Amino acid sequence: MAETKTSQQVNTDFSKYPELLMELDQMVEADGTDRSKFIRNLVRQEQARRAKVQPELPLFPPQNSGKRTAKSVAA
Repeated sequence: MAETKTSQQVNTDFSKYPELLMELDQMVEADGTDRSKFIRNLVRQEQARRAKVQPELPLFPPQNSGKRTAKSVAA
């Protein structure tokens, strides 16, 4: 059975931020790509950055074995 490819489009209103739209267009042009591909790459880069910066915390913190360790203090 063949999979059906569906498109999902996301629109963003830049009317309040024309300077951002100009910057976006300049970055897209510098990369030599189209806006859609550029935005997809931005999302992937942000996902990777967040995964690197905010690693998942373990469900349970490591348990202390109950052993006390003596700390020596130099006199």
